[in-house]
Amino acid sequence: MRLAVIGAGEMGHGIAELAALHGHEVRMRDIKPEFLDRGMERIRWSLGKLVEKNQIRQDQMQQALDRIQTTLDIGEACNNADVAIEAVFEDLDLKKRVFQELDHAAPKKTILASNTSALPITKMALVTKRPKQVVGMHFFNPPMLMPLIEVIRADTTSDATLEVAVDLSKSLGKTVVVVKKDVPGFITTRVLGPYFEEAARIHDEEGVPIETIDAAMRFRAGFPMGPFELADQVGIDVLHHLIKNANRPTPRSVQALMEAKKLGRKVGEGFYPYKAGRPKLTPEMGQSFDPIRILAPMINEAGELVALDVASPAEIDEAMRLGTAFPKGPLATADDLGIDVVLADLKGRKVAKPAKILEEMAARGDLGTKTGRGFYEHKEGGDGMNFETLLVSKDAETHVATVALNRPDRLNTMSPQVFDELEKALAELEKDEAVRCLVITGAGDRSFSAGADLTSFSDISKAFKVWQVSRRGQEVLNRLANFSKPTLAAINGHCFGGGLELALACDFRIAAKRAKLGLTEVSLGLVPGAGGTQRLVRMLGQAKAKELVLLGARLTSDEAAAMGLVTKTVENEAFSSEVRDFAGRLARQAPIAIRLAKALLNRASDAPIDAALEMEAMAFGLVASTDDIYEGIQAFMEKREPKFKGE
Repeated sequence: MRLAVIGAGEMGHGIAELAALHGHEVRMRDIKPEFLDRGMERIRWSLGKLVEKNQIRQDQMQQALDRIQTTLDIGEACNNADVAIEAVFEDLDLKKRVFQELDHAAPKKTILASNTSALPITKMALVTKRPKQVVGMHFFNPPMLMPLIEVIRADTTSDATLEVAVDLSKSLGKTVVVVKKDVPGFITTRVLGPYFEEAARIHDEEGVPIETIDAAMRFRAGFPMGPFELADQVGIDVLHHLIKNANRPTPRSVQALMEAKKLGRKVGEGFYPYKAGRPKLTPEMGQSFDPIRILAPMINEAGELVALDVASPAEIDEAMRLGTAFPKGPLATADDLGIDVVLADLKGRKVAKPAKILEEMAARGDLGTKTGRGFYEHKEGGDGMNFETLLVSKDAETHVATVALNRPDRLNTMSPQVFDELEKALAELEKDEAVRCLVITGAGDRSFSAGADLTSFSDISKAFKVWQVSRRGQEVLNRLANFSKPTLAAINGHCFGGGLELALACDFRIAAKRAKLGLTEVSLGLVPGAGGTQRLVRMLGQAKAKELVLLGARLTSDEAAAMGLVTKTVENEAFSSEVRDFAGRLARQAPIAIRLAKALLNRASDAPIDAALEMEAMAFGLVASTDDIYEGIQAFMEKREPKFKGE
């Protein structure tokens, strides 16, 4: 596809790099040569970093650069373009002028897209003569790393235009959430707004220290940054502009920082001074502040979006997890807290007006997890396989179960909750006779698991607690290693630290070509703590294990396969089908025989040879008395596929 990217700044050059790296031809346009030069310089630096980290090859970097042309002429940029993406400063009048220029310069076939986080797409569409061909594509900063694109349907956008925007976004390797109505702030910006603005109001009006609020939202609510930390990271000037654009009152504290030119981390001071680094916050600082004071208005906004049919609860939560790192998402959080509890908090405020949908849900008794229904259905009983951090599925036809770490917004990192739920899932699947093979993987296509979620262990300050975490990981992964049925790690992306330890506990490892693997704990001042050192030595020998652990090496999937760390590598496009085929072949084996054979192999390296041979003879005697052995022999004689029943 041919793309025109209008603007070479913070977002524009990132979009151009992303598109070129995924095979699209790009012309990037700006109004001054120095803007284009700076944009290309940043693209070269970014691609160079990817090469340095072995995420792409040198030739792939050069191919991406060859796909990008720069120009000062908007007509040249749009020549034969399929899609033109505007990425100029967040000012509606400026964007409308750019859309008029694009409408005049671009061929009739060209779809015009705006990368805006909040401005109305419909108003941009209506200044053109092709309103049906205008759509919103909200990329997140930095576009190369953030996994989400919001595709916004203007009042005028045609189905065909929307489809092209969605397909383009997916071709860039992104998760797409379609915003079905052009509402102010779309999903992410609208719901995230109260995160800072409500925090600032509480600070300004009640004098609650910023450290108290930030610590509560970080350590109690699970956000990666508190609202004031986030404000400093984004930039006080950027935040000020967003609030003014939305016609909301500017918090006094923001106005004061603007006047003092304390604009955040980029100038060394904002809400916090940064000469000594990031603010030193501890869990104890936030104990006196209830996070619901900020969560409730965010949930209120998300509920309004559901009522307006902008998106489903699952889509809203996914957008918030991937775009803003909102733990679980606002509506899943609402179900956990209780709709009645959220409503009571909102009604206790002077400025907040509870969304009608929340009042209706409370009146029906749909209060969330405690009543079995809220924004989601919460089944009681069942097979015990409903989890918050895992997706568990079972294929009755192939007898293969899949457990996916379901935290794509956190690169499927592992937390104490993940360990607890994984242990429960293993226990349930162990008992299920219909399951004959288990696949472990990560949700999305970016990460199998990038290791431990360090933010979830942020209250660990004593050596004993660190030891407890290590022991817990060892217990759960040891249960996986000794799972009675064959296990397969489907490594679809990043597989580092504890993620690789998880994969090492499986019997087989299949990696997509895009995957990167390594025990990288030493680079963080840690050591592998969930069995990685011991399993690696047994698999690769001591010399190679030391090389990988002590250097913290990050391997390509091919490098990992060459040394025997993974069973095989597969082209990205064929990965899913290869995993299905491999798991299916395992599941078709005789269940009793494969269970006994696995137990024997697991003990082969640590049992004396005489004892091991005795165990093997006993196992042979056991399988000789099963129906499966007769089915296997009969199928061999009849030259057909055996149908084992595990009896």
